[in-house]
Amino acid sequence: MTRNDPESRANAKTHAHSHTSEENSTAGHDLAGRVCQELHRAGLPAHVERPGAPKLPGVWVEVDSEGNHAGGLYVRWSAPELAEAGMRAVSERQDPAAPEWKRYAEVVLLMQTALIGILRLAGFSAVRADEVDDIAQGDVYVYAAGTKDA
Repeated sequence: MTRNDPESRANAKTHAHSHTSEENSTAGHDLAGRVCQELHRAGLPAHVERPGAPKLPGVWVEVDSEGNHAGGLYVRWSAPELAEAGMRAVSERQDPAAPEWKRYAEVVLLMQTALIGILRLAGFSAVRADEVDDIAQGDVYVYAAGTKDA
């Protein structure tokens, strides 16, 4: 997944990848704003992901800029302190099953379920992201065409 910038578009054309149009990109960013608004209404901190922005705790929303679902969104829970503690435990002990890492993974899955429920209640078409992209485990995917006006 890449951003809709000139370099990404050029790389996509060179490698024969489909890439979103400016119209899809604009619609995707509008959708991201509406998703963040609904998450704020539910009491969750939510931010549209931007290059170079610091990773704060809460929900991060990224516009899918290429592929069959261009214009949709990846929504992920960010818990930087918990993630760092888990990664540190795994690397220090050389144990991929470290309890700290398991705790982080469980929190991500719990939040994935909660985010899907919150977004569906608000009228969005939200699913586990690994149904769209097998490497996006723990994320939520919001379809661009599947939203309802709330």
